[in-house]
This record gives sequence, structure tokens and C-alpha cells, in this order.
Amino acid sequence: MSTIEQLTAFITTVESGSFSAAARKLGKVQSAVSQHIMNMEIDTGLQLFDRSGRYPILTANGEKLLPQAKAVIAQHHRLNQQVTALGSEEVLKLTLAIDEGIPYAKLIKLLPQLEILHPELELEFLCASSQDVIQLVIDKRASSGLIFSDNVYPDSLDFETLGTVKFELLVSTLHPLAQVDSVHIDMLKLHRQLVISSQGSKVTWFNQAHSPDVWHADNYYVLLELAKSGFGWTLLPEHLAQDALKTNALCKVPVQFEQLGWQANVDVIQHSSVQINANDTLRSLLRRLLQD
Repeated sequence: MSTIEQLTAFITTVESGSFSAAARKLGKVQSAVSQHIMNMEIDTGLQLFDRSGRYPILTANGEKLLPQAKAVIAQHHRLNQQVTALGSEEVLKLTLAIDEGIPYAKLIKLLPQLEILHPELELEFLCASSQDVIQLVIDKRASSGLIFSDNVYPDSLDFETLGTVKFELLVSTLHPLAQVDSVHIDMLKLHRQLVISSQGSKVTWFNQAHSPDVWHADNYYVLLELAKSGFGWTLLPEHLAQDALKTNALCKVPVQFEQLGWQANVDVIQHSSVQINANDTLRSLLRRLLQD
């Protein structure tokens, strides 16, 4: 059976590219790292690295073992974090960071249940774009985050999908795009696009620019007002635009090609090292957020 020290040396060597680099990262002598891996190879009966070149290269067996080793180490970290949490006083503050495009009005109606179960809890709410919410949770500035799904999350984050939100391609009823059916997507490129952005300016699937003329905002309410004023076309969560659609301040862009609207997954995320009992209660309540 491989030990935690052996698995750590194995993973760090793969990530660092050499035994010496792994030793520096782990604060050990190179011989100790090499010995851990040799012992692991003896214990498993497998050669994990090809050492014939200047740098060790994973063998086929090593490649197959790597994800399992990472899973064991991740679980070991979680165990240590849980032990630490059980031995400390309950944290009485919970910070929820929310993407403003997510329909969170129902959350207010769910909060009394959280208040009953955790009467001493101090709540804080932050609003930001989804990418900025992710960073807030990574930095542990927020206990949990409510965001539009990212394809890949850092290993330090846990996530759960709650449901979907519909986005629509919208424009002012007075805008040229509202006056005629667009035959192809290049018609949109002739007009300014209004795009959601993060403070870190990271481009993701939900803030991809299609037009060469782009204005950015870090929340959907600003995009809504810009679109209503005729400054360009944009993709907005349908629930935010309902009133503007009813009053004909906005309309769906008439198009003949495939629609640019989509159903966006909504995830709740939290840092795996943050152990707050109220977080579990909140996640349970959030599962009802997007239910009809």
C-alpha cells in the first residue's frame, strides 16, 4: 500500500518535471523524493517513470495511476480539513457572492429557514460577474458563490449544478437590427455588441465577443440599460429583460440563422477547505432556487 508521502512525491515529480524540482517544492533532499518513488514502485510492482533520459517521463502505468493518486491526496486533504473544522468553533459568518444575472429573488424567501436553523449567523451578500465570483471563492473572500457555470473549476472548488437560466439575443426596438430579419450572423458583426465582462477580463463562453465593435460592463443591469438606449445588441438573462420586452423597449433580434440564445447552467460553488455548517444548509436551500 502506497503511503501519502509516496503519492505526494509521485504527483509533485510529475507536476514539477524532475526529482530535484519536486524536492525543492516539497522542501526535501532529492534522495528522499527518489526513495519515496522507488519504494512506491516496489510496493506496486510497477515502473512509474522512464529514467533513461535527462528528465523522468511517466510510463503507461504511471499515467494510469496518476489520477488515482491525485484523488487519494485530495481526499486526504479533505479529511484533514474536516478534522480541523470539527476541532474549532463554528464560524458565524457566511458570505454569498452572486452573479447579478441569476434570478435570486426567490432566495430572499428561503432565508427565513436559514435564519431559524442558524440564528447566530451573520450573512453578507456580494454581487459580481461569474468569473469574479469564482475568484472571490478561491480567495476565500466569499464562503459560497452562485454563478453561471464555467467549464473547468480549480481543484480547490466544489460545485453543484442547480438548474438553468435562459438567455435571449436582444436589441432596442428602434435599433436597425430590429427592423429586418438578419440573414446570417455577419449582420450582427456590423453593429456594436454589449458584452458582460469580469474585472480580470477573462474571456469565457458567456462573454465571447462576436462583433469587432464592443462595449463592456461588469453587470447585466448596465447592459440592459445600454441595450434599451439603442447602443447595441446583447445577450441577457430572459428574466431581467421581461419588463423591457413587455413595454417594447427591447425585442428579440429577428434572425434566420441559428439562435445565439442558450440555456446557461447555474452552479453553486464553495472552497473545499471552508467547513461551515450553515453552508450545507444554504446549499440545500439553493437547490430549490430555480424550481418552478
